[in-house]
Amino acid sequence: MGYLLTQYGIEIEIDTTPYGTTHTWVPINKGFDNAAEDLGEQLQEYFFLGDKGYGTEYVTGAHPKYSLTGVRVVGDAAQDFIFNQRIGLMAERTTNLRVSMANADGSVRRYTAGATLTGLSGFGGATTDGAAVSCDIFMNGRPVVETVAATGTLTVTSVAGATSGTTVITAVPTFPDAGCKFVYSYGATAPTATPGSVLTGWNDFVNGATYTIASGKLVTVAMVNVSTFIVAASGGATIVAKI
Repeated sequence: MGYLLTQYGIEIEIDTTPYGTTHTWVPINKGFDNAAEDLGEQLQEYFFLGDKGYGTEYVTGAHPKYSLTGVRVVGDAAQDFIFNQRIGLMAERTTNLRVSMANADGSVRRYTAGATLTGLSGFGGATTDGAAVSCDIFMNGRPVVETVAATGTLTVTSVAGATSGTTVITAVPTFPDAGCKFVYSYGATAPTATPGSVLTGWNDFVNGATYTIASGKLVTVAMVNVSTFIVAASGGATIVAKI
């Protein structure tokens, strides 16, 4: 069975510490509501004698570009990094980019490359509008292409919240795989979320948020594909709520 690739199922991440000892990958998912890919293909056309007047096209080069538009969300790590560089030059405009799309089997096709930030517009619009922003991100050189296996297992933790009857629930990894989201359910017995099965009707899960759930209940957090609702990973914990 095929599935529709939605725009919100594509994950674009930017490295906010490009000159640090390790990469800090932050998803670009706040404020931007439109994204487009342009491969920037360089074409060469030839009409060989043996083809009797018909041409042959060759793709001899490419320079992929990702164009994003939306509104400014101050405090979002990705947007702050991008737009704080808008008057910078040279090394201040370079970073690393990672673009991921889910495959039908739950694995992820990932493209990673150095990148340059261009076309940065940090605000615009009417006085009562959200500040309109846009940017172009060029990949530099041939990207590294990987097929990343589905996560499979989540590590879920529950600790007492700040007020009576509340708990803070976290899942590792912090962010879902490309094309996926987190959902959760709880009860006296652990709700079942088997990888590979279709799961619907659960509530969206916000990692690290506070929930009102009684101590001793069993919670299950699942990672599901946003198009097919097929479970890519799951994990559970016993609820610990503040007395």
